[in-house]
Amino acid sequence: MNITLTHILRWPVLAGLVIYAFSSFPSVGQEARNFAAKGTTEVGGNISFQSLTPVFNGNTGDAATLFTMAPFIGYFVSDGFEIGVNPLGVSVFSISGSSSTSFRIFVAPSYNFKTEGIVYPFIEALLGYTTESNGASRSGFSWGGRAGVKLAVMGNGLLNLGVQYLQITLNPSGTSNRYGTNEFAVSAGFTIWIK
Repeated sequence: MNITLTHILRWPVLAGLVIYAFSSFPSVGQEARNFAAKGTTEVGGNISFQSLTPVFNGNTGDAATLFTMAPFIGYFVSDGFEIGVNPLGVSVFSISGSSSTSFRIFVAPSYNFKTEGIVYPFIEALLGYTTESNGASRSGFSWGGRAGVKLAVMGNGLLNLGVQYLQITLNPSGTSNRYGTNEFAVSAGFTIWIK
């Protein structure tokens, strides 16, 4: 890949535009102070696309792609503490011309740290069930966690940025050893909140 001056300047310019956009919404900070309060509902989700190359015993496998779509709904049972659910996450995994689709349902309890500004750090547990079909059905209990920040933008909108780890279990019927994946991802999403 040839790196040009355009490539070098692209990221600082994009970062500057994002900072300018956040600073040009002074009213966002006032309204955002109502987020993460008891009785608030948060609705939205994220979409991610990953390209990965597996390595087994020092040998590189075929490249794979993973597309994930995960809707989200959460309710604040107390200030900062939210019980959320990813009602039907869908992942499409493609490797060497064959693909499989998995469905993921997670309960997502989280804590959102209330701040005086427009940035809300959060930590979230992910506990759920995963099933996959690619000719044979496989399923199991999956778990993980996510941490990141929610940035208040445009009234009741939140830009969600985070890092996530998931241990996905996809055991064929009748097996005792674990089959599945360990996934690490950087994600971005958008939610709105209603009080």
